[in-house]
Amino acid sequence: MRFTDTLLRQVRDRVSIADYAGKRLTWHKQKSRPSAGDYWACCPFHQEKSPSFHVLDNKGLFKCFGCGEKGDVFTLSMKLEGLSFPEAVEKFAEIAGVQLPKDDYDNRGENDQRKRLYGVTAAAGRLFATALRSTGGAEARKYLQGRGIGPDEWDRFSIGFAPDEWTWAIDKLKAEGYTIEEIVQAGVARGGEDEKRPVDTFRGRITFEITDTAGKVIGFGGRALAKDAKAKYINSPETPLYSKSRVLYRLKQARELLAKTKADGLVVGEGYLDVLAFERAGIAAVAPCGTALTDEQLQLLWRSGGAPVLCLDGDSAGQRAAERALDLAIPHLAPGRTIRLAYAPKGEDPDDIYRRAGAEALAALIGASVPASDALFEREKLRHGGVDTPEAQAAFQASLKESIGKITDRDTQRAFFSELMSRANALVRAKRPAFVPYEKQGGGQRPGGFRKGQPAGATEELKAHAVAHRPRPAAELFLRAAADVPGILASYGNWIERLAITDPDLDAIRDALLQLADDPETDGAIDRAALSLHLTRSGQDRAVARISRWPKAKPPPEGADVGAEWLALAIREVVAPAIREELAELREAAADGDDTAFARFQALSREAREIEARARESKLDDVQEDDAGGLVA
Repeated sequence: MRFTDTLLRQVRDRVSIADYAGKRLTWHKQKSRPSAGDYWACCPFHQEKSPSFHVLDNKGLFKCFGCGEKGDVFTLSMKLEGLSFPEAVEKFAEIAGVQLPKDDYDNRGENDQRKRLYGVTAAAGRLFATALRSTGGAEARKYLQGRGIGPDEWDRFSIGFAPDEWTWAIDKLKAEGYTIEEIVQAGVARGGEDEKRPVDTFRGRITFEITDTAGKVIGFGGRALAKDAKAKYINSPETPLYSKSRVLYRLKQARELLAKTKADGLVVGEGYLDVLAFERAGIAAVAPCGTALTDEQLQLLWRSGGAPVLCLDGDSAGQRAAERALDLAIPHLAPGRTIRLAYAPKGEDPDDIYRRAGAEALAALIGASVPASDALFEREKLRHGGVDTPEAQAAFQASLKESIGKITDRDTQRAFFSELMSRANALVRAKRPAFVPYEKQGGGQRPGGFRKGQPAGATEELKAHAVAHRPRPAAELFLRAAADVPGILASYGNWIERLAITDPDLDAIRDALLQLADDPETDGAIDRAALSLHLTRSGQDRAVARISRWPKAKPPPEGADVGAEWLALAIREVVAPAIREELAELREAAADGDDTAFARFQALSREAREIEARARESKLDDVQEDDAGGLVA
């Protein structure tokens, strides 16, 4: 519906923005001047200690000098209550007594019908509330009081009782002038088993009113009192007023509480009693109405402001609900659109926690919630049984990349990729064994050593290089070559992953290289500039400075086998030092008469000569030159 400027001005002139805002904010007594229509309060849209939220009642405007939010009464209600613009106009037009025009296509009969259905649901709510206090509601009252919900809460939360009779509500509503067709259309009754005789939808159940964002009753949820009931909870069927996938239980009230508490976002529980427990604890909460969280409901949560916290029960069903919610949210994650997840202890739900330990325990539960990135990382790790085997490691990383790839906002996707793949690489590296030149067993020694094509791991010599910060430590040579010749990453990425690097700047460079290699957007186009940009975005300024000090890269000679030369470099800097160290130990042991050590010394000497030959074939003759006579002295 389109509204003229004249109509909007007429509504604004008849509604006090100060009266509306004053129901949700506390005016600052010293700074406000009510006689002049000048009001100040702490802003409901951001955390602050001194008031910067300014309302000019005579102009119908507000502005926050802290966060910049501003507008009129329509804007304020849209932000505080999550109303759409037409909903806001309709709300205040009704308060102001301004008749809204009909669009050409608007069906007056349809609008009149909706008003009748609203009348049915409102009347049913009153009937259920009265029944709860009647003689027949004794069992329902006993149940509620056993959950710590007394008469004051019955009114506060609009709780009622539907007697266990087939047509109790129908008969009462017909007596108030509503037709059976209207009662069925409003969802208070449904067709009988034979589809001929309508019966009450809710029978023998405690009822919870479900309202729209304007506070009008549109449906009900019902909790069975009988232990053998087929369904513990049921909800109103789909009606012209109520669509369960587009509604959140107590959304209007939660938005108002959120504005008062200025919390980081709404909490989403799994059931009606969970929401009541949170609200009694002073925490703004909502719940889906008997269905898994939907796209429409997620958008409602984000429109309410902040980062919603999904609080799931501590059982297998709660875990499955958490996974579904995470999968639902992932494609939509973006600046200003994220979620957190909180997990109740196993076997408990928020209502149990509140009754056992009170409001502080619920606040602690929400305070311990984890961001979506952590939840995704742990979920994928558990799905693949940890990362104890190479197969699990590969599956874990592939699954993580696939999930991150579903994020449609490119900046958010890159941030997730950078953080989570860095964590995944670090986790996988920690599980991989380092290169061991030999193993001791039973006081003797047995062949271990290097085999052709096997990646070399960390050695004490390589660790000493990093700790001592030599001008050109082996790890830095490896990383520099990988940055200058991207093909090395594709062929020898696992060597780079297994390097033991204690220098934090080099470790950051190594992680950035591996992330870029895994990023499909780079398509192999990795160089020093791309590496430096990636590190800058990650806040690794010292690592960027380290790269800037690298000698200028020289193009390889025409026809040079860079990969082979890099492999020879690895042999020289990782394998050769380890073998030399072991040969020295074996020589000393053999001199003391250890025959096993002598046999191992001979075998390792032959292996050393083979390594030298491979190094020469790879055009790195300085293996011998660096050792002043070769590996075997």
